[in-house]
Amino acid sequence: MRMISMTGRALIGGAVMLTLGACSSGPVQQSVTTYLDCDDLKQAVASADNGFDDLKRGGRSTRYGRIWNTNVQAFDNACSIVSASGPTYYTCSGRIEAGAGTSQLEAAASGIGQCLGPDWSSSPAEDGALAFHNAASTPTLTLKSFENDREAQMVMMRIDP
Repeated sequence: MRMISMTGRALIGGAVMLTLGACSSGPVQQSVTTYLDCDDLKQAVASADNGFDDLKRGGRSTRYGRIWNTNVQAFDNACSIVSASGPTYYTCSGRIEAGAGTSQLEAAASGIGQCLGPDWSSSPAEDGALAFHNAASTPTLTLKSFENDREAQMVMMRIDP
């Protein structure tokens, strides 16, 4: 049997506590609007007409399509650009407080509406999502709240050209 020093035990114990702390951390307690970056959102919307080419950084191929990182983070530092079976789109998602999907979706919709301005309108879309449209331009922004496979409440934003 191998002996572990007191320092080794302390290091192992600390690592275990950090791991357990990370696993047990709860959902985001702040409003989804605190994660919205209006300037980046406007930049992403403006980039839709060129397939987000000016926003793409460091792409990789997956079995589902191609994914690019981006420095333009309109929501929660969790945005990327995806090209799968259809047109390329910009998407962001983040975890929100459990049970607050509807209220967080309403708060996000209000924040996005204020950011985009009075020329944009929203309407209900499939699966309880909201779709934002501007009569003068073609991008569509969709906002949706859902529960992921780990039973965490999420909000997702997607911009399609």
